[in-house]
Amino acid sequence: MVDNTFLGPVFQHPLQLGADLCLYSATKYLSGFSDMIAGVAIAKDPQLIQKIRSRRSLFGNILQPDECWMLDTRLPTVALRMNRQSKNAQRIAERLQGRPQIKRVIYPTLFEDAEQIRIRQAQCDYPGGIFSFDFHGGRAAAFSFLRSLKLVRNAVSLGGVESLACHPKTTTHSGMTAQELEEAGIGDGLVRVSVGIEDWRDLLADFEQALEHISN
Repeated sequence: MVDNTFLGPVFQHPLQLGADLCLYSATKYLSGFSDMIAGVAIAKDPQLIQKIRSRRSLFGNILQPDECWMLDTRLPTVALRMNRQSKNAQRIAERLQGRPQIKRVIYPTLFEDAEQIRIRQAQCDYPGGIFSFDFHGGRAAAFSFLRSLKLVRNAVSLGGVESLACHPKTTTHSGMTAQELEEAGIGDGLVRVSVGIEDWRDLLADFEQALEHISN
């Protein structure tokens, strides 16, 4: 079973790679507008889907008709949105790599580990719209950066048409233990960015001016 929310369904296809079940947070890229809560499960085996369907009815986690309609109208634009977001993210991440305030930029095209590179090349059509900064200055630098953003919004979701940034250690991953955070590489200086469909030059300018607040 693979959670394919970050790269799917456009850039990665787990069922074709041997997975039995593929899950999506449809709240994210599939919906694309950060205004609904939904989930999707797909499988090759019809019998597996039937088992899921029977339990879905038992527990009542069935999407409302109006939200089904909303999601259905947005699916035709998923590839358009995700391709724009991936191109934006790659341009920005690669241009910010090496800035003095940043320890590293975490993004698939910037991987240095040979195994990570092999997996990306074998499984992913494009690198996607998510990247992270790890700042030299730790939490103080991360929070200074987040507070200085003007175009990019400070919020914990991802996959919407708007660009968002958050501090995972104190938000999305705040429930993890110190050991779990260390094993996952989530430190005080980490900031996660979900890139939207805005003009990438405007986004880059916003990141650059926010970085200047750290150096000052």
